[in-house]
Amino acid sequence: MMRLLLLLCMFTTSSLHASIGAKLILSEGLDQPVWLGAAPGDSTRLFILEKAGRVRIYDTTSETLLEEPFLDIRNKIKIRMNEQGLLGMAFEPDYQKNGRFYLYLTNTKGDTEILRYEGKGNKAKQSSMKQLLTFKQDFRNHNGGWIGFGPDKALYIATGDGGSGDDPKARAQDLTSLLGKILRLNVIGEDSYTTKGNPFTTYKPAQPEIYAFGLRNPWRCFWDLEKNEFYIADVGQKLWEEINWLPQQKLKGANFGWRIHEGLLERPKYDDLNQTQSTTTEPVYVYKHGTKDNEGLSITGGVVYQGSIKELQGHYFFSDWNRHRTWSIHMNNGKATEFQDWTDRFNEGLDGKITTICSYGVDSHGEMYLVSHDGRIHKIVKR
Repeated sequence: MMRLLLLLCMFTTSSLHASIGAKLILSEGLDQPVWLGAAPGDSTRLFILEKAGRVRIYDTTSETLLEEPFLDIRNKIKIRMNEQGLLGMAFEPDYQKNGRFYLYLTNTKGDTEILRYEGKGNKAKQSSMKQLLTFKQDFRNHNGGWIGFGPDKALYIATGDGGSGDDPKARAQDLTSLLGKILRLNVIGEDSYTTKGNPFTTYKPAQPEIYAFGLRNPWRCFWDLEKNEFYIADVGQKLWEEINWLPQQKLKGANFGWRIHEGLLERPKYDDLNQTQSTTTEPVYVYKHGTKDNEGLSITGGVVYQGSIKELQGHYFFSDWNRHRTWSIHMNNGKATEFQDWTDRFNEGLDGKITTICSYGVDSHGEMYLVSHDGRIHKIVKR
């Protein structure tokens, strides 16, 4: 009887501690991956970007990385600095019918290009390439790189401020520049794009593609299409990393404050356009530069979890590139709540810690993946 009670106690204890963790699904074959995602309606493939210029396919049924790339455009890219390369990808909502997808890259000159292609099966058509937008970068860093479709089915693009440090040319607050902005393009059904519905289409000399501004180097954004809410992780300068959040109706024309503010701090030295705290959107979460468990040096934006693990649903996950830590917050009535550190739990049982998280991915079921720049891909699971 005592042995039976002991076994029952052990079973109950282990059940209560059933852990949420990370499962390594891919450890070799990738060259510096920077993005992962699924095409709409596709439950058997994950598309992975390699920074040098290849789009790879991971077959979830056979659990293998296909040798033949979906697209190889390495000839269009020359990487001179770590933040350059093939950086973002987005599929049209009706991809299964029209095969159209979009790429964000820095070209052989280091300038930004937004390209459209068409794909079918496991191969994209090289000849279908159309350049929608290109703009010059001032320096080699701060290239942004996120691209994705919003709830209005428009294509959103996050750009960096042009690089160097402290935004020396004040691009982020300049409405004549596409740098340091969130851009919005109406591409569905168009040969190119329109800017109908954007806030600065009649404001001269502003660029009509601009939808929001005041960003330093947004490294990964996320549209929560269930709640129509937008998240931006903006890499800081010297003191703070920040997360910006807005519902869809407030994003239009929003000013996120760089370089007038870093995090929640005003920077009077850079009050170029006499903006004030009241006219800018404050971040919902910031963390300080440092080495404590809740500090870091360079934020990697993630996703709102919408997969099968109930405990995680609705929580926004993000990481720090330098400190190799992973956290989450939960947005409640416009406030960031329920901060949690997942680093130890995600590393538990793995042969080597998860490092250099450069992006998060989501499959067609809403399950979440961590993309490490060293070539490893982990899936978040419940054991």
